[in-house]
Amino acid sequence: EPDPWRRRLALEQGLAEAAFAPDDPALAERVAALTDGRGADGVIECAGGKDTFQAAWRLARPNGIVALVAMYEENQVLPLPAMYGKNLTFKTGGVDAARGPELVELLAEGKLRTGFLITHRGPLSEILEGYRVFEAHEGHCLKWVVTPG
Repeated sequence: EPDPWRRRLALEQGLAEAAFAPDDPALAERVAALTDGRGADGVIECAGGKDTFQAAWRLARPNGIVALVAMYEENQVLPLPAMYGKNLTFKTGGVDAARGPELVELLAEGKLRTGFLITHRGPLSEILEGYRVFEAHEGHCLKWVVTPG
């Protein structure tokens, strides 16, 4: 995650054991230090930056899992010769409504916390402003909830 505020929030909310900037020059060394040199069991790539896909698979240990939830502006390349022997599992995709009922149940039971994600609210009549604020991460916007009006 390139945004220091979002990295700190992920750690404070217990969403990750570690969170790093994708452009950290010591990124590989930091992950190696946390994993006794073997690499990350799982990497979640959500930044969608120029080199973040490459960093994600490189940081994963052999037989690790790389979850790609980022939106990329350009096609990403699988450098298969460099990946040979890593036997990585890639998981891709965005919102999957197939688990919707289960998620609603977890929310109702208080087992899934999402309130901290809602940082902004505004009426439907201001939805374009909501998109602008969200895209610019203005005021640390994570989610803009649309209200009637």
